[in-house]
Amino acid sequence: MSPVVIIAIVVAVIIVVAVISSRKAAMSGGSAKSLASTWTVTEVVKETPTTVSFGVDATLDFQPGQFVLVRPNASLPWRAYSFSRAPGQPLRLTVKRVEGGKVSTHLTTSLSAGDRLEVKGPYGQFLIPAIVTRGLFIAGGSGITPFLSWLQALDARAWPFPVTLIVGNRSAQEQILKAELDAFEKKSNGKLTCVHVTDDVQGPLTKELLGTLLAKVEAPSFVAMCGPEPMMNNAKEVALAKFPGVTVLEEKFSASADSIGDGPTEQLELMQDGKVKPFDVKPGEHVLAAARRAGFDLPSGCEMGACGACRVKLIDGDIGIPDDACLSDSEKSQGYRLICVGKAKGKARFESAP
Repeated sequence: MSPVVIIAIVVAVIIVVAVISSRKAAMSGGSAKSLASTWTVTEVVKETPTTVSFGVDATLDFQPGQFVLVRPNASLPWRAYSFSRAPGQPLRLTVKRVEGGKVSTHLTTSLSAGDRLEVKGPYGQFLIPAIVTRGLFIAGGSGITPFLSWLQALDARAWPFPVTLIVGNRSAQEQILKAELDAFEKKSNGKLTCVHVTDDVQGPLTKELLGTLLAKVEAPSFVAMCGPEPMMNNAKEVALAKFPGVTVLEEKFSASADSIGDGPTEQLELMQDGKVKPFDVKPGEHVLAAARRAGFDLPSGCEMGACGACRVKLIDGDIGIPDDACLSDSEKSQGYRLICVGKAKGKARFESAP
C-alpha cells in the first residue's frame, strides 16, 4: 500500500472519530457549545387552555428525554422545552404557559405556523438507563413531555420493562396529551399503568397522597420524575423512603430560586478581557445572578445546570455546584463549573470557558 493511500486512510479515520466524538458530546447533554439554528413552525395545536404543541420544519439527532433551548426572538430569553415525541418522528415541542413567563406566554398565545424560532441543542441527561427491570415515572403538569418521548421509544421496543406512570394536573381540562397516554397504556398489554391525579378531585401530589399511591406500586429499579419543584421534592422524599437505595432521575424545567440568607458576602473575581473584575455574592445566591447584579454580561442558556452554556473555569478557589449539573467528573476535576447553579465557597477567581 502506497504512503499516499495510508495517509488518506489515516486522515479519513481521524475525521470519522472527530465527527463521532462531536456527536456524542452533543448527545450527552454535556457542555459542548451549540450554535443556534432557525426553525420554522409548521403547525400549532392547542392541547389544553394553557398548553400548545407545535411542529417545525427541521430534523435533529437527539435521545428520548432531551430538550432544546428556544427563543422566539432576540428580545426574549432562552427557555428549555423537551420533545414530546421520540426521535425518528416529526419534531414536536409541547409548552405550558407559566404565570409571568414571557416565552411560554408568547408560545402559547401568539405562535402561528410560519413563525421562526431560534433553537439550540439538544441538551439533557434525562435518559432511560441502560438496564431497567421496572420503572416508576412521576410527572406534574408539563413535566409529562419528556415522558411522552420515553413512552413512544419504549412502545417502539415492545415495552421491554413494566412502567407505572403517576401524572398530576390541576384539573381534567388541563391534562396534557392524555389521549396519547391512554393509547400507549392500551397498546402496552399491561406493561404500562397510568395513574391520573387532579388537584380538583384527589388534591395535589402531596407527600401523603404520594405515599398512598406508592403503597400499591411494586419496587422499581429506578424512579424518574419531572414537574414543579415542590412536587419533585415530595416525590423524591417519599420514593426514597418507600424504596431505600433506589436510583432517582430528576428533570427540572427551572432552576431552584436563590435562597439568599443573612451573613457576610463572598468576593469572587471574574477574569475578562485581561482584567480582574471583582463582585460580591450573597449567601445562597447563584454566581450568575450575582455577576448580573454587578453588571457583568456572561453567557447563559437554560439556567438550570443542564446545557453548559454558562460554563466557567476556575483559576483559584472553588464554586460549589449540584451533583446533577451537566459536567463530567473529568470536567469537574479540571476546574470547570456552571455558574447558573453554582454558589460561592469562599473567595474564587474564574474565567468564561467554551
